[in-house]
Amino acid sequence: MSLTSAKVQETLDSKDLSLFFTPQAVTALTLFTQKMLHINESLNLTRWVEDNQVLTFHILDSAFVLPLLKPLVTDSSRWMDMGTGCGFPGVVLIAAFPQIEMHVLDSVGKKTKALEECLQAASMKAKTLTGRAEEAGRDLGYREQYDGIVARAVADLRVLLEYAIPLLKTGGYLVNWMTEDQVSRLNEAEKALQILNAKIIKTVDYFLPGTTQKRYYVIIQKKAPTSDIYPRAIGQPSKQPL
Repeated sequence: MSLTSAKVQETLDSKDLSLFFTPQAVTALTLFTQKMLHINESLNLTRWVEDNQVLTFHILDSAFVLPLLKPLVTDSSRWMDMGTGCGFPGVVLIAAFPQIEMHVLDSVGKKTKALEECLQAASMKAKTLTGRAEEAGRDLGYREQYDGIVARAVADLRVLLEYAIPLLKTGGYLVNWMTEDQVSRLNEAEKALQILNAKIIKTVDYFLPGTTQKRYYVIIQKKAPTSDIYPRAIGQPSKQPL
């Protein structure tokens, strides 16, 4: 396979991100990615399959957020990658912050089974969860149990807030990957933020190499407990956003 640890290391070095990864972590991240790409040949996990695409749109897009996350992560943190798909950005957090307890959630069982295989191939530890966010948000084993949630290309912000905020502890953080168009409509989420007792505390823009489209990390903090009304039943958040 053409994607190697050396290529991953070189990519991280080029953006001054190597300080977040030990050599062992880079190897593990590479093994995970190689296995994911192998499984992708028979199960659609990602459309990015060329080395430069994977390095840019999965690894760097996930890793650029690490300087923002570092102050938010403690040794006993529990984090979730919501709607993880092919495992990014969650796997990059596992590699960079091995001390955290990482859960990866997806509604598609074939995808979570594939991720288990990838994690095993890389000797990485994470809990894979299969199910809908609305169900997890009402399960007392997960509700208000997370210090942080990362979400990349999951849903409209109003919908994502109802999925994620009930899972966070008070004071916990939701980190959302957003496009420039999405950020231009942040005001649409004001009502949802108010209802769910959350607040946008930071918006940081960045560019991926070889692209001209500005991207954003938006960090949202939960300020108070979530009403028992939320999340609503499966499908309601997306059909009738707050």
